[in-house]
Amino acid sequence: MKVVLHIGAPKTGTSAIQFFLNENRKRLQKHGFYYPEHNFDSNNVSGGHAEFGSMLQEGQLEEAAQKLEQWLQEAQARGCQLLLSSEAMYRYFDSVISLFEGHELQVLAYYRHPLESLVSNHNQSIKRHYSTMTLSEFLTKQGIVNNPGINGQRFFDWKRALGDNPISIRPYFQNAFYQGRIEYDFLQRLGISGWSLRRFKLHKKKINTSYTAGALELKRLLNGLLDKDRSYENVTIDRALQKYSDAENNRSSNSSVQVVGSSVYDAITQLHEKPMARMKNELLEYCPNGFLKPQSVVPLENASQGDSLQQVLKVYKYLCNETPQLIKTFKARLAAELKDNDEAELPYALLKLAEIMGLPILEPEVVSLPGQGQKVKVPIPPSVVEVFTSKQSNPVDYLSEMAKWLADNREVPLASKLLKEAARRAKDPERKKQLTNLLDAYKKRLKKPKV
Repeated sequence: MKVVLHIGAPKTGTSAIQFFLNENRKRLQKHGFYYPEHNFDSNNVSGGHAEFGSMLQEGQLEEAAQKLEQWLQEAQARGCQLLLSSEAMYRYFDSVISLFEGHELQVLAYYRHPLESLVSNHNQSIKRHYSTMTLSEFLTKQGIVNNPGINGQRFFDWKRALGDNPISIRPYFQNAFYQGRIEYDFLQRLGISGWSLRRFKLHKKKINTSYTAGALELKRLLNGLLDKDRSYENVTIDRALQKYSDAENNRSSNSSVQVVGSSVYDAITQLHEKPMARMKNELLEYCPNGFLKPQSVVPLENASQGDSLQQVLKVYKYLCNETPQLIKTFKARLAAELKDNDEAELPYALLKLAEIMGLPILEPEVVSLPGQGQKVKVPIPPSVVEVFTSKQSNPVDYLSEMAKWLADNREVPLASKLLKEAARRAKDPERKKQLTNLLDAYKKRLKKPKV
């Protein structure tokens, strides 16, 4: 039997595609595709055929085979091809191929710019996984490595495992979608085009959009207060913020831009130049103008002034109306933290949240940092304090963390000296490689002409 698998990749509009396919199951069947029904949350977000994906993740291949056989029989009874969608299949290509042995497979996927994928992963870590890291902290720790899930290597793994079965990979890029909608783009990949597209029900509002900048920052701050043993807190806040963000993003056509430290931006984009060129030359069906440059991420030096505090306050007011009891609980919890702990020992994020909530605090101390012929005052970021006070840190950690801090405060020459020493002392090959990549990015910045 012919089977079409949509495997993602993660953070490439999968929720929108799954909602669209589920809403148009009857119409798809008329075109020869059977798409098994699945559930959604209150914001119309789902994991697609997540039950099947979960079985793969848990290594329950017998159960997965039974579920698959059920779907195949249902598709055969309707005289259709089976169409499945789940990001969970993305990592488990060998298991998936073995389960579909004897069937004619076609795999569909989208490829996103690696830096934008990393930024989306950071957003997801805040939305669902209690992370309190800033974007620059997250990218510094996870971005300066070759991750097969975002650099395109996973698609080459799929191509190898599929053998003679085809894999189709297109860019996840707004300007490349037919009429700007990924749903229409996906239908065309199924061979459905022309007037037939118009007969499909298209949800006017976008599904599972990214948090707004204000919602993301407020959730990051709140994560320091959430009780992991009370998962309903995280679920309730997440769904409220998703509802808010979907409404705001559908009201405005302006896409939000996120800002990262210039040194980190340079290091990550430089690291992925060759993998992206390989994807373009060997696997991508086409590469539209602008795709090779991040669209939703800019380096600090190119960022424009914003109104981030006003955005956060607006979202906080919304949560006060939407989830008043939880906000009351969080406020009492934070007040207790301020009372029981020295403010100097509390994470800066909690102090920032206290100001948003209207709780009295003292301003954090600053240190004098020697600049080029002058003294400048720079707040000590939490990441620096964390590294310098951790028992697991070593001299390489001290040097590299201080170098990143200096670079983000435009002291690139001094940062390069410290990072060079850190790379020299690093014994782990992977760690040395990360530091060397970052050092190359610093050197590249030094060569840029000053405007």
